[in-house]
Amino acid sequence: MNIILGILALILTSATSADVIVVKIPGLVCSSCGIGIKKHLKKTKKTSSVKLDISKQLVFIEELKNKTLSDKEVKTAITNAGYEIGPPGIQRKLK
Repeated sequence: MNIILGILALILTSATSADVIVVKIPGLVCSSCGIGIKKHLKKTKKTSSVKLDISKQLVFIEELKNKTLSDKEVKTAITNAGYEIGPPGIQRKLK
């Protein structure tokens, strides 16, 4: 019985945990630069937060639970903000 409950807990946890998407943005040199990126990502209505690490030129996008932000949507939002994605591209990590 305990094994079944443990497996069920794992399934429920992984089904509701959101991804954190990490994107390198060359040219992201100040927080003002990030305003447009945040604005365009929020328009997708699939993000719970967008954080910036200016010193490393990284954007951290947290998805809403039960929502999936596609790579195409991320790329479109960043391109519409006037930026390009640098290597290594779009990376997804579980929260």
